[in-house]
Amino acid sequence: MEATQSPLPQKEEKTAKEAQLILKFSDTITHLLAGKKVHKLEWEDQGYYVFMDKAVLKLHKTDGNLHEWILSEGDLMGEDYIIL
Repeated sequence: MEATQSPLPQKEEKTAKEAQLILKFSDTITHLLAGKKVHKLEWEDQGYYVFMDKAVLKLHKTDGNLHEWILSEGDLMGEDYIIL
């Protein structure tokens, strides 16, 4: 007797934007602490991103320079963050 397999459901292809999970700032902290880079969709250029460096939030700008990220109220209340 032959064993039969159930067919696997087909995977749905998602666009790059749909595949990105959009987060509130409060939800990004875990990712930053884990060494991930975070981008705010409000920032048009993907060269802008934030990461944690020795317990300090650093902002990478498109010119390659790093700056300490001083959070504004808008940053803290933001709901448009993605993990890079």
